[in-house]
Amino acid sequence: MTTARLYRDDPYLLSFEAHVVRRFEHEGRPAVILDRTAFYPESGGQPWDLGTLGGTPVVAVLDEGGDVVHVLASSLAADAVRGEIDGARRCDHREQHHGQHLLSRAFEDVAQARTVSFHLGAEEVTIDLDREVTDAQLRAAEERTNAVIAAARPVTVRIVTRAEAQRLGLKAPPEDAGDAVRLVDAEGFDLQPCSGTHPRSTSEVGLVAILGRERHKAGSRVRFVCGRRALETFHRQHAVLDRLTSLFSTGTEGLADAAQRALDARSAAEKRVRELLLQSLDGEAQRLWAAQPAGSNVVRATYEGWDPETLRGLAQRLVALRPGVALLGSRSDKAYLAFAQSEGLPHDIPALLKAAVAPLGGRGGGKGNLAQGGGDRLDQLETALADAERAVRAPR
Repeated sequence: MTTARLYRDDPYLLSFEAHVVRRFEHEGRPAVILDRTAFYPESGGQPWDLGTLGGTPVVAVLDEGGDVVHVLASSLAADAVRGEIDGARRCDHREQHHGQHLLSRAFEDVAQARTVSFHLGAEEVTIDLDREVTDAQLRAAEERTNAVIAAARPVTVRIVTRAEAQRLGLKAPPEDAGDAVRLVDAEGFDLQPCSGTHPRSTSEVGLVAILGRERHKAGSRVRFVCGRRALETFHRQHAVLDRLTSLFSTGTEGLADAAQRALDARSAAEKRVRELLLQSLDGEAQRLWAAQPAGSNVVRATYEGWDPETLRGLAQRLVALRPGVALLGSRSDKAYLAFAQSEGLPHDIPALLKAAVAPLGGRGGGKGNLAQGGGDRLDQLETALADAERAVRAPR
């Protein structure tokens, strides 16, 4: 049996009565096939409808060989059911999908760029074009699309044979089975085979706003939004601009310059911080060596909150300042270790580090005269360092 698809005749239908003709499981969830449905199954880049059947949430709608499979959140006992479609989602998909039709046609007109794929996402829509387009072509296509929307051209649907579609220069999509091909016609502008839900007039798309483009394979991927999504995107971006102009104490026109000045200042500050950090590490290395007993060539120290990079930097400065071994640890989000020795000393620093991180429940590595690592057992940090120092001081 083939499910009667009510949405094809009336894309505004949000409530209907139907009978269950089959029950089964789909990937571990209960599922049903009805004799008729207004639920749109995922197809041609357009996501499925959501809603309820007999009060049970519909979590997915799939097209399987002429039947529409309704995947449910829980089992459905009744044979006769009332279906309710999520109207806001249906309206959004109608706006985005028809907006895509219009924009794709506009790109063919202004750039001879054909759409090879379409994706209707949760936040934005994308089309992939078979050639790269310029910024000027991007804006020309957007302007042409919105002019067609403003003209409120009628949108109609008709069924033709495959032979008729071919005579019109159209290729039927794979979801159209048999000899019947469903055409969606934006009067005088665009005619395309499509099984999706579309409005009665181009004006219902409201607006198409292109968000950007990027190179994709041999062509361009264009990101855009239509209708209510375009308005929501405007409000979100305007809120960000308001926040930024307040933070930078400037108008929108001066925002880019203010942001650049802030980035330059941040870069200069980071450079100065690095310089001060290097100076402080040099001073700390001198202090640690000065605190060692005469004749000692091993420095062992523990710090609070130091990150691995800073710990490693201090170890390297210690062994560069005078011949010796540095065994350093830090208690931060984890227990960190950094071991180093001066050139020419005989210790196997990577092996020493590997043994030290074992009681920390972690791992580490290195080569030559430098190694580092860590683990989650902060309570074992001092023990690990003490064991490493004993191994270094042991007679050879």
